Amino acid sequence: MGQKMDIVAIRIGDKYGPEYETYLENKLPEHNFIWMREPYHPSVTLQWNKMWGMQMDTDEPICVMDIDMLLVNDYQKVFDYPIKPGQFLAMPGWWRNDSNTYQINGGFFKYYPKECKYIYDKFMKDIHHWQQFYIKNGQTTGPVNGEQYFVEDSVNERLELITLPNEWFTRWVADNKVIDFKNTRTWQYKMTERYVKATGNDWIYMGGEFHPDIKVVHFTNHRNKPHEWSDYEDFNNGSARVR
Repeated sequence: MGQKMDIVAIRIGDKYGPEYETYLENKLPEHNFIWMREPYHPSVTLQWNKMWGMQMDTDEPICVMDIDMLLVNDYQKVFDYPIKPGQFLAMPGWWRNDSNTYQINGGFFKYYPKECKYIYDKFMKDIHHWQQFYIKNGQTTGPVNGEQYFVEDSVNERLELITLPNEWFTRWVADNKVIDFKNTRTWQYKMTERYVKATGNDWIYMGGEFHPDIKVVHFTNHRNKPHEWSDYEDFNNGSARVR
C-alpha cells in the first residue's frame, strides 16, 4: 500500500449522487478525498473545476479523478504509481479517435500541485476563452469539454508527461438500458478491437470478469453506475473477444 494522498474529485450538480462518493471512499479508504460539490469560481463549469487541484499548497503529489469509474483487480497500482518532481502522470486515452494527436484522458491525473500552478494561473486569466477554445477549434464538442486537451498542452510546456500503461484502462458500456442490447454488443466489440490494437491483449471482458491487466473501467454514460456493477445481469453473462 502506498503513501496516503489527497484525491480531488468533482461531483457538481445532480447528475451523480452521493453513492458515487461512498463507492470510491470504500475502495480507497487509505486516501483522503476532497469532494468538490460547488464550483470554486462562478465562471468555472463542471469538469473544468479539476483545475482547482493545481493551486493546492502542498509539497506532496495529489490525484485528481473522475467518479464514473469502476475499480477492478489490483487497482491500487494506479494510485501508487510513483512520480518524481517535474513529472505529470495521466491515464491514457487510447480509445479516442484523436489518440494520435493527444495522449491522455482527463479521468485520472497525479502531479505535484506547486509545479502545476502555472497551469491554474493560465486558465484563470481567461476562463471563458479556454473553456471554449477546444470546442471552437473542432477538437471536441460542447457545451462543456476540452479540459484534458488544455491540461496536456499546458503540461508539455514545462513538465514531463507520463501516461500509465494502456492495458490498465478501458472504456465500457455496461447496461442495455443505456442503448439497445444489439448496439451495446456492437460497441463492445469495436472497443475490444481498439484495446487489442493498443495493448496486444485479445479481450476486455469475458466470463463475467475484466481482463486481469485492467484496473480502471471508465464508463461512457452516467447511467452506468460503478456501485451497481453486480446488478448488470444481462451484461455480466456475456463476453467480448476479438478472434
